[in-house]
Amino acid sequence: MIQPSLPNRRSGQGQRRTFESYGVARFRLHQASWVTSSMAMQMAQLARPWLAFEISDSALMLGVVAASQGLAQVVAAPFGGLAADRLPKRTVLLLSQIVLLGMVSVMAVLVALGAAEVWHLAVLAVIHGVAVTFNNPVRQAFIPLLLPRRLLANGLALHNGARSLNQVVGPAIVGILLEIEIATAFFVIVGLHVISVAFSTRLPRGGPERGEGRSIAGELLYGLRYVTKHKFLRIIVLLSVMATIFVHPYPALLPVFQKNVLAVGELALGLMFASVGLGVLVASLAVATFSGWSTKSGTQLFAGLVFGAVVVAFALSPFYLLSLLTLFVAGAASQVFSVANSTQMMYHADPALYGRVAGLNIWIRALMSIALLGYGALIDVFGAPATVATSGLVFIACVVGISLVFPWFRRGTIVGVSER
Repeated sequence: MIQPSLPNRRSGQGQRRTFESYGVARFRLHQASWVTSSMAMQMAQLARPWLAFEISDSALMLGVVAASQGLAQVVAAPFGGLAADRLPKRTVLLLSQIVLLGMVSVMAVLVALGAAEVWHLAVLAVIHGVAVTFNNPVRQAFIPLLLPRRLLANGLALHNGARSLNQVVGPAIVGILLEIEIATAFFVIVGLHVISVAFSTRLPRGGPERGEGRSIAGELLYGLRYVTKHKFLRIIVLLSVMATIFVHPYPALLPVFQKNVLAVGELALGLMFASVGLGVLVASLAVATFSGWSTKSGTQLFAGLVFGAVVVAFALSPFYLLSLLTLFVAGAASQVFSVANSTQMMYHADPALYGRVAGLNIWIRALMSIALLGYGALIDVFGAPATVATSGLVFIACVVGISLVFPWFRRGTIVGVSER
């Protein structure tokens, strides 16, 4: 609950502003389901690539597993977003969670039996990819229905902040569990999915938006045309695509840096992921407190420049502690960039298209998994530092180019949102 106003208590007012959306009971329930589910996903994000690399000792095989999930997301993401718009949201969410639970359960059993192989991981990654494309858009499309519009930026920041908290806690826990017993790590992930399903059953139905009699193909094409014709959304999507290809893949490559560049153990790898998550968490709280930041396109551009620069610094760092520092800054910059991107998308989009806009975000993020296949091949030839540093420099050039070619976007601010 939101605490009563306390006059002349600035810290109390700042705290209430940061967590204001948690005063809405339905949003708290949504977040309880999201926190447990996203923790399971963050733990799996470390455990699955680690296992693929451990089995094969090849960055290419790591990329194959990641690309399997990405290809599935590319195909299924438009349908996941459409389902979030046209079907009861709670039903879509529960069905996708049950599939995720089944997938992780199979993986845990394979690991416990010592029978896991790379092709198993690739097949399960496909199933995971399809389920996520239905799960994540409906979660994001739920938020504008649970909160008043004035709290949307705050709610999106807290939503991402919950995930970032799990980026701190989840990898640290799974790093310890992997060092103790690999199968235990996967069974803990199963348990978290079970808890998340229990919370999701208590969410409101989230009735579908009213359609206009179009076919499935017609609905998908309508959503695509809407985005491509929208002046602001076009640039936001372009920035998101470039970030997804050139800088967002770096966390998935941390196992390669851990083993081949920094020569540290699994626990140290967990701390590397946790450093990213801590940076994301700090940035999430800052953006939630000063939600006007995320409504400014200039904020996104500046965060993009910082993001690219620290990715280059991390790639070229030969020292573990320096790497942890650059990962922290990279996490913070990536979070400001991502929250600004998703906030502007939701503010500009038609409410009837929230699911498809969120689905487009999933589709874009799926490009990262496909890009990892190329990263894996390049790393096997040129090495991780050269490959990742080059991609960071390319992204910096892209952000500078957009700032120069579209100066109106650099100056843009969403109308009707207060700048605090």
